[in-house]
Parts: sequence; C-alpha cells; structure tokens
Amino acid sequence: MPLLFSIEPFTFVLALLPLVGYLFVLGLIRFSRRALVTTGSRDVAALAVAVCGFVAAGPAELLFPTTAATVFGPMVWLALIAFYSLSVSLIALTVTPKLVVYGRTPEETFDALLRACLKIDAGSTGDANRLQVFLPSLDVRLRIDGIRGLDYCRVLTFEPVQSVKFWSAMLANLRGELQTGQDAIPRRGLAMLVTSFAIAGILAWYGLNNQTLVVDGFRDWLWR
Repeated sequence: MPLLFSIEPFTFVLALLPLVGYLFVLGLIRFSRRALVTTGSRDVAALAVAVCGFVAAGPAELLFPTTAATVFGPMVWLALIAFYSLSVSLIALTVTPKLVVYGRTPEETFDALLRACLKIDAGSTGDANRLQVFLPSLDVRLRIDGIRGLDYCRVLTFEPVQSVKFWSAMLANLRGELQTGQDAIPRRGLAMLVTSFAIAGILAWYGLNNQTLVVDGFRDWLWR
C-alpha cells in the first residue's frame, strides 16, 4: 500500500478511472442476470477504453512529443487521441469475426445459439457435447469457445466467414433468444462489482485527500 500511494495522485486516478467504469458495467450486467451479446470488434473497442488510462499514464508519457507540445500546447493531445483511436480501429477491424457473450455460460448459450441458427437455416443441427452448430445450407459450422461454468464465451466459425449480413443476423437472433430465455442462476458478477466499488472508493479517498496535487498534476499533464 505505501508503494501504491507513492504514485502521483493524478496519475493514479487517470490510470484506474476508466478501468473502474469497465468493471462496474460488466459486473452490473452479470449481477442483473442479463446477457450482453456484442461483436468481437466492439469488445476490443470496449477493452481499449478500459485500458486507455494506463496507456495515457504509461506509453503516452514515455513517447510524448515534447517538442510538438511546446508549439501546439494541449492540442497535441488531440493528435495522440486520434492516433490511439485509429490504432484501436485497425485492430478491431482485423480481428477474427465472432460474437462475444457476457452473462451466460457456454452451456447456457448453446440452446439459444441453436434456436438463432434455425431462424437462418431451418436445417441447422447442434451437438451439445461439443457445443457446435452446423448450418448446412450455408455450409457454416459454429462453435462456442469458453470455459465451462464461466459466464463468458465466444461464438466463432471453423471456416472464415466475412459476410457482414450473416454476422448481423446472428447477432440480432442470438440477442433475441437470450433475452427471451431464462435468467442465469445463480447471480454472478458480485465480486466484479465489489472490486469496482473498492477501487472507486480508494480513488475517491486518495483524490479528495490530495486535491491540490490532483489539480496540479492535471495542469502539468495537459500543459507541457
């Protein structure tokens, strides 16, 4: 703890605040027993937001263009934000197409996935043991990748499928099936919520007790 509080207050708050928001939202979704279905690209973007504080406090500080900052002032941060956004966009657009499910285990997702596939291909068949679904008319085989018992999983294809229409249909159908299905039992996400509240409490306590240092740190960070 003494080592932790040896970090400058503003840097401490900057690094952890986005992560707290990320943990809180995911913890709330899991604890509410609701399912969140998103694409792999959006999942990458959300993770990038969660770690942006660490990037700003670490690599951005290390590689900060001091010379440019003396000329353009705080405007240089807009260029850095644009560079980070473009880098994240490139990664998000090139990841393997997939769907990401929060709040449901692989086993709980399988039945909903099979029903979602039947809306696209009436001849779809599933293998509950392997957590795989085959769509014969499209010649596409889906699999659920995840740790059994953990309420997080991914839906991927064995064959590369780049069709935006197919993935959009799968996303809409799977969301609908999971929303109309039974809620997850038992409740999960309590540990994530407690962690987010604990970190937020530490940030609030540390920031309020060092308000002057936080303001000075922000000013020094913004103006070079």
